[in-house]
Amino acid sequence: MSVALAAVFVHVLGVVVWIGGLVYQAHVLLPAARRGALAPFAEAAARARPVTWTAVALVVLTGFYNVTQLGSFERVMQSGAALALTVKLALVILAVALAAQRDFAQVPLLRAALAGGGDAATPLRAIARLDRVVLVLAVIVIWLGLAVSRAHRA
Repeated sequence: MSVALAAVFVHVLGVVVWIGGLVYQAHVLLPAARRGALAPFAEAAARARPVTWTAVALVVLTGFYNVTQLGSFERVMQSGAALALTVKLALVILAVALAAQRDFAQVPLLRAALAGGGDAATPLRAIARLDRVVLVLAVIVIWLGLAVSRAHRA
């Protein structure tokens, strides 16, 4: 297996772990939390953090490597992939920032509210909103990744 193929494999695997985990949390655990199972949701969100952020790091690192495999700057510009690649990069940065807000700000607020008997509804709503936005961004980024791949091969 070539290094380039291994990088694409790790990139796709990282996306599956990151976004797949988010889909599970957003569509299985979050509805349970809304029905009152807040503590298991908060615990699962905190426990998933190392796996999630390892996957995010692998996606970003292999993504940069994969961009270097597209060829020279001039070739990328001529292929039509430049705009899609630029938008994809901007959306990935936004998705990572929103995921960080969720994991490092809202989840700790939720856990603190549960530990101290405070208002858990506000951070839970913020987590739900952030999850939805990151999932929409992920779908767009995946589509842009396919567009870049197709433009590069054309």
